[in-house]
Amino acid sequence: MARKRSRPYTEDDVAFVHKHYAEMTAAQIGEELGISKFQVSKIVTELRKIGVDMPKKTAKRDNPVELYVKHNKIPLKKTSKAKQGAGRKKKA
Repeated sequence: MARKRSRPYTEDDVAFVHKHYAEMTAAQIGEELGISKFQVSKIVTELRKIGVDMPKKTAKRDNPVELYVKHNKIPLKKTSKAKQGAGRKKKA
């Protein structure tokens, strides 16, 4: 199977990433633009490196384990905090 090659990103791609980075995942942006998610991450890293204020991520991929538990209505066990000092004893 041959590796999928992405095209080089352009100034318009950088503008799109800057505008939509908070609302979309890197994979979604890459799919929309026709570039790889790694190129999207590289654009974001370079923008942050030169001092552009990039917003915090609000669109994140859901945890598949949590989705499975929620969809199958699996009851969760009550958790208690672990005892303090439960570790190796210090030498005197």
